[in-house]
Amino acid sequence: MADKKVTQLTQLTAVANTDVLLVIDDPGGTPVSKKIEVEDIFGATSQTSFSTMDFGSTGNSTIASSYLTVDTSNLMMVQTGMVVNEDGGDSDTRVESSGDENMIYVDAGNDRVGIKTNAPTEVLDVNADAIRVRTAQTPANGDNSVIGWGVGTIAWDTSYIYVAVNSSAILRASLSTF
Repeated sequence: MADKKVTQLTQLTAVANTDVLLVIDDPGGTPVSKKIEVEDIFGATSQTSFSTMDFGSTGNSTIASSYLTVDTSNLMMVQTGMVVNEDGGDSDTRVESSGDENMIYVDAGNDRVGIKTNAPTEVLDVNADAIRVRTAQTPANGDNSVIGWGVGTIAWDTSYIYVAVNSSAILRASLSTF
């Protein structure tokens, strides 16, 4: 191989443990070219630590790994959106809280989501003694063909609980019975 300037060398796009890096050792003002393998810097594993990872603002970036751990003592932010399990594989997803290891659990194989459970038995399974709908809503009337709620929609106001039981009817139950 003919001598080349470093700036003329082909850029490497993937690094292996046995790849050799060029080092210019110049402790006393006399440069000496030496080599070092990647694994001599980072160890003989594929584990590498970075203080910052910037994937740029254009194009797509991919990290390929069978197991990737992101450990941060602060906050990890995703600016625009995130897709988990894009290929739709049977790969469950779990979000932990400080008090529950299954705060949110997606059972990918059965198309179910559990809140505080890793064994949801319905599309949404909440393992708690209460759920909360914060905003009151009163339908103008009980004719769902006019209102247009999806079947199964539940709402409330200070007097009633409302349920769209089919495409034409919204039923109400009085709260005065409690």
